[in-house]
Order: sequence, then structure tokens, then C-alpha cells
Amino acid sequence: MRTERVIDLLARGAVAVVLVSLVVAALTLPVNSVRVAPTDMMAVSERVAPAARHLIREPEMDVAIVASAETAPIDDMLVAPVIADVPETVVTVIEPEPEPVTEPAPVAQAAPVVHSDPVITDETRAAEVEMLRLMNVSRVAGGLVPLTMDASVSETARSHSGVESHWGYVYHDGPDGTAHARDATACASGWYGENTGKVWNDNVRALHVEFMNEPWEPINHRTNIMDPAFRRVGIGAVQGRDAMYLTMVFCR
Repeated sequence: MRTERVIDLLARGAVAVVLVSLVVAALTLPVNSVRVAPTDMMAVSERVAPAARHLIREPEMDVAIVASAETAPIDDMLVAPVIADVPETVVTVIEPEPEPVTEPAPVAQAAPVVHSDPVITDETRAAEVEMLRLMNVSRVAGGLVPLTMDASVSETARSHSGVESHWGYVYHDGPDGTAHARDATACASGWYGENTGKVWNDNVRALHVEFMNEPWEPINHRTNIMDPAFRRVGIGAVQGRDAMYLTMVFCR
């Protein structure tokens, strides 16, 4: 019996030594360190909880053991985080591509006025004289007074024929102004008439016949030639690239 008592005491003493060692170890237990990322430093006070204390009781020893769990040591929180060297960042600025510039549509402009002096040749002069002769033959046959040639009015007619030869067609109102602006000023009487056309192969007679074959109407080529109120005429012939252009301006 005495031997069993000794063994029991020794066992209890061993248990006591183990318990004391556990208590000492618990008191000196290192707290788990918490590493805080540099970007989370402003939230440290909210994310690190105080030490949680748990009581562990042995049913026979009534010894309280204090343990800490997930407690951040104060010394670790006072240590400034180590930030590695950050390499310089190369910023590439991409300029926006300029928007395409749309060229404005060209504005249609009036054809320029041609002021060059028409070239007078023997052929153009002969055509002017022949047209005067043919018109006066028709007028005399109709009982009318012959037309007289007006040199200043002929310059106006010749200038108009020169513009027509430049553009390649005949007209009364066109790039060089209206017939009224040309002829009313030339005649200086407030009344005027104008005939114009093309002549090929110096055949002035063909143009005159074409005029005289028109019907009797208030105003056309034929009535201009046969108007008894007209007494003067300016005739201008200009040789163009495709034909000879012939203009007659009638004045009272």
C-alpha cells in the first residue's frame, strides 16, 4: 500500500510540473506578427482586433490558462513598412489623330469677261462688208432705206463676236453682260436690235438667207433686218477656232 501511495504522489507531482510548465509557456507565448500592406495602413486600427482571451479549466486543477490568438504585437505596428524601389514609369502620350479637313466645295464663278481686242483681217473685213450689202439688198427690195455702217457700233459688235469665239457659241446674253448693256449704250438712242451667228467657209450669204427665211414675227433676225425704224448698223466679224462669228447691232 505504501508503494502505491508513493507512485500516486509522484504522478501527481509530475502532473503539477507539467501544468506549471504550461502556464509559464502560455505567459511567454509569442504573439503572431501581422504584416500590413503599405496600401492598408490607414485601416490598421479597424482591421487588427485586440487579443482574444480564452479560459481553459482543468476539472481537477482549477488552473486558469490564458492564451492569445491572432494578436498583433505593438512593436510590429510601429515599424514602418518597407517599400521596394518603384521603377520609373514611362508615360507615352498618344496624340489624338486630327480629324480630316474637308475641303470646301469650289464656288461656281461667272466666266471672266474677255476684253482682248479682236483681230481684224482681210477675211473678217470682207465678211462685214458683204453682210451689209446683203441686208441692204433685202431692205431696198422691201422698199426700205438702206442701213449705214456705224464704226463705233461696229466696235461693240466686233467685241461681242470676239467673246463668242472665245467660248465657242453664239448668244445674246452671256459672260460679257446682257445685250442691253452692250447695245443700248452703243446706239445711244434707247433702241437697238441684235443678230448674231456663225459662218463657215466664208459663206456669209448662207447666214443671211437663214435669217431671211424666218417667219414674220414681232422680233427675230428677219424683223431686225427689215425694221424701217433702224437706220444704222454696226457689223463685227471675228475668226474663231471653229467658225467665223458675225454680230450685227441695229440702231435708230
